[in-house]
Amino acid sequence: MSSLREKLKTLEELQQIDLDSNEVRAELETLPAKRAEIDQRVAEARRAYDEEKARVEGNERERRQLESLLAMERDKVKKWEGRLGEIRTPREYAALSREIDIAKKTNDGQSEQIKALVASAGELQKTLEARADALAEREEANEAELKALEERQAAAQQRLAELEARRAEAVKSVDPGLLSKYENIKRRRAGVAVAQVIGMTCDGCHRHIPPQLAITLQRANSIETCPNCHRIIYAAEAVNPPAPPPA
Repeated sequence: MSSLREKLKTLEELQQIDLDSNEVRAELETLPAKRAEIDQRVAEARRAYDEEKARVEGNERERRQLESLLAMERDKVKKWEGRLGEIRTPREYAALSREIDIAKKTNDGQSEQIKALVASAGELQKTLEARADALAEREEANEAELKALEERQAAAQQRLAELEARRAEAVKSVDPGLLSKYENIKRRRAGVAVAQVIGMTCDGCHRHIPPQLAITLQRANSIETCPNCHRIIYAAEAVNPPAPPPA
């Protein structure tokens, strides 16, 4: 039959396994958010590229429309100018001349618009190329970060499997009644069911315990709980006595 010290040491080991397991599970729970964050950075780079590409395409579309319209208007002016020689009355001549002047001014304005669009197209293209480079770099970095994240996840899952195997072995050494008590306290106390008492202070709630209870813990012949946090407590030096000095 196991001594009480051995039972407490087993509980101490079980507690550490559970704490380590909780830490690994907490890490695994953070990974989806980290993966989403990595994907978000790529999405932002792609969105910036797509927006700049849309600007380039919009510039080109507007420029082509203006060029087409300008070509039509210039043809119309040429036809009007050809009709000037056929007009017999000064009034009709003056009216058509005004229309031609107005059309030419409009065409000049459209021609300036086209020049401005051509000039801005060069800058837009440079920005688009920069956005493309940034997207390619971000996608490359994303691939490396996701690979590192997958390796981290695999390592954590392996570590958790090892801890679960160790736990399965550890619980075999714990009395069923004591294990049930441990599990109940663990659920109520944020996963920490066992705490050392160092001096007169419970390491679980950091409050002093009664002097008589501290004496009882030194004997290590009964399972005791903290009167404040109700965790299973033990005297560290009683369960893990220091090694004797060398002879």
